[in-house]
Amino acid sequence: MKLRITAAAALACVLAASPAAAQTDTLSAPGARTNAISILPLHAILGFYAGDYEHAVGRTTTVGLGASYFSLGEGEDELVYATTEAKFRYYPSGDPLRGLSFGLTAGPTFLSAEAAGSEDESVTAIGVGFEVARSHVLGVDRRFYYGYGAGAKRLFFTGDEADGAEMVLPTLRLSVGYAF
Repeated sequence: MKLRITAAAALACVLAASPAAAQTDTLSAPGARTNAISILPLHAILGFYAGDYEHAVGRTTTVGLGASYFSLGEGEDELVYATTEAKFRYYPSGDPLRGLSFGLTAGPTFLSAEAAGSEDESVTAIGVGFEVARSHVLGVDRRFYYGYGAGAKRLFFTGDEADGAEMVLPTLRLSVGYAF
C-alpha cells in the first residue's frame, strides 16, 4: 500500500512539474511578441519618412523589411531618395525584439535629381550596411515597441555612369511602433 501511495505521489509530481522560467522558450511564452511594426516619427518631422517590420524567426534572430523616402527641394530643383532593404538582427540575449541587437541590411537605393535647365538624372545603388540597436517592448500587455540605434551603409552605384562610385551614409534609428 505504501509503495502505491509513494508511486502515485511521484507520478503526480512528475506530471505537475513545469520548466523553470529560464528554461521556457521565449517565442512560445504567453504574451510573447514575435512581430513589430514601427515608424520613425522624429525623422518624419524633417520630411524623411521611414518604417520597419521585424519578425522573430528564432530565439536570437529576427528578419525584417525597411523602407524610407525623402525629397529635398521642389519642382525643377529636387533630389529624391528612396530605399527598401532586408534586415537581419541578432539578439545575443536570446530575447528577440528586446535588448541589444547587431544587424545587417541590404537592398536597392534609388536617387533622382532634377536641376533647373538640365535633364532628370536617376541612379540606382545597392546598399549594404550594419547597425547596433536596442529595442524595448513596454506596457501592461507588452504591445508598445520602441527602438534606437545607429550604423552606416555603403552604396555601390550600378549602371554605366557609376564608374565604380561608392558612398557611405550614416544611419540613425529612433522608431516607435506596435508589437504583436
